[in-house]
Amino acid sequence: MSRRSILLRRRGGSMVLFTFLLVIVIGMAAFAIDLARVQLVRSQLQSAVDAGALAGGLQLKRDPEDIEAARAAAEQFIQLNQVGFSGNVGSEAIDVEIGRWDSDTMQFEQTDENPYSVRVFARKEDEQYSFAQIFGQTTFSVPRQAVASVPTKPLDIIMVLDLSGSMGSEGRIEALREASPEFVATLQRADKEDFVGVMGYGVQRDEYDPDDYAYGGAVYTAAPASLYPEPSEAATDWAGVLETPLTDDYDLVLNTALSSASLQAQKYGGGTPIGAAIRDGAHYVHTNAREDIDQLMVLMSDGHANKPSDDGAGYALEMAAYAASLGVKIHTISLGDSADEWLMTEIASITGGRHFDASGSGSVLTTRLRSAYRGIANDINRTTMVQ
Repeated sequence: MSRRSILLRRRGGSMVLFTFLLVIVIGMAAFAIDLARVQLVRSQLQSAVDAGALAGGLQLKRDPEDIEAARAAAEQFIQLNQVGFSGNVGSEAIDVEIGRWDSDTMQFEQTDENPYSVRVFARKEDEQYSFAQIFGQTTFSVPRQAVASVPTKPLDIIMVLDLSGSMGSEGRIEALREASPEFVATLQRADKEDFVGVMGYGVQRDEYDPDDYAYGGAVYTAAPASLYPEPSEAATDWAGVLETPLTDDYDLVLNTALSSASLQAQKYGGGTPIGAAIRDGAHYVHTNAREDIDQLMVLMSDGHANKPSDDGAGYALEMAAYAASLGVKIHTISLGDSADEWLMTEIASITGGRHFDASGSGSVLTTRLRSAYRGIANDINRTTMVQ
């Protein structure tokens, strides 16, 4: 056999192998394209059912007795979302259930009796494959589901407010007077039996008596001495002032502790003992909380922790860890441009809470503080995806 014949045979064999491999590569590319198509439709449908569940949950929160309105809202929002390439999800492919979500068992129970959760099923039918039709597969279907739940479990909440001398500058105390009542009013509108109390700081023990200033409240002395910077100096340590105990009488809170007459800069003549405020607030809310009720602290400060004077920030972090050990979550607010935002962020992080920045001055500060308090209230009462 001549060399030319051998080369022609080899070239022909290579061509056959190349063609075979090309078919495989094209098939793999086609498979990848169709797989990406399926994944896209799945993602779009998940977004749609999430939106539907949240919409149904919000409607149920507004009017728990109008179950049909919740179902309609869920279906409407699913159909507002673009899903796939053959049109939106049809009504016949959507199923909305109303009931309750058990966070312990992670199970949904369908019921019309006092419902607070919405489960949504949807299926996108008859989506066309691009290349799989070569192998006889023409269409595919994608099912998705989502569950949204309205928080119904009440909380015991202690608001811990900085009433130091620096609160009198740049419109800070004015902002607090405007914004803090809105937080309580939001809890009141949610109507889920939250209790709220108010503690101010900071005062030095035995050097402040509310009666001397015709103020209400009482210097908090219940926290154990072992939590103080120096146990032997417990009698002279800084402390919080319990302005209003935990209560569901929101009008009482608004008309006493959160009134303009009560919210005064340098009210106690003290410094900024953030650590003592956390310690006393956490100890109070934990000790006085209702049985099986989660506890929350909302801590506001406009400055730096300066008591104890040797390591105020360190003691604040130590007391944040103490609060976390009690199961007290702390949401923090940095008020104004002089607040220690790093410290407040760390305190929130240690306890599993969130930090809110309300910097600025004057009317800007008021707006941002309102937004911070509103954000915390929304976190507490927000309809959330649970599955």
